[in-house]
Amino acid sequence: MTALVSLIRAIEAGLRIAAALCLMGMFALVVAQVILRYSGGGVPVFTEEVARYAMIWMALLATAVAVREGSHIRIDLLPVVLHTLARPLGRALEFVLDTISLGVFLVLFWQGLDMVQFAAMQRSEGLRISLAWPYAAVPIAFALASMFALARLLLRDRLT
Repeated sequence: MTALVSLIRAIEAGLRIAAALCLMGMFALVVAQVILRYSGGGVPVFTEEVARYAMIWMALLATAVAVREGSHIRIDLLPVVLHTLARPLGRALEFVLDTISLGVFLVLFWQGLDMVQFAAMQRSEGLRISLAWPYAAVPIAFALASMFALARLLLRDRLT
């Protein structure tokens, strides 16, 4: 179990680094666009596209990290109240909510695979790359989110 917890923490750390690198790249590209635009020089066509793709990857990788931390979008008023009043009921409700979240993430993963397959036939305007590359963020992020949700279900007390 400790090896699994260590692996999950390592994957989370890697995702944090990847998301931060996407954010830094996006920031650098947008700043370069502004400087080039106002200095009279031409702005390379690909910069806006790469910045957009970096933003997509950053947001989706951060979503997986949020699932790992349990800070993804979920109304947790009822579980918190139940947890303070009746601990077993609060834990049971959290289990049910995490199970529902896992189901949603698996559906998004599956639909993301379909999106990538559909986008593989198309090319981006600026970079002329297959649109499967930017679309791949969806199944990758939700596969990781599913893994983290499953880990929350199985290793609830060991992950904190």
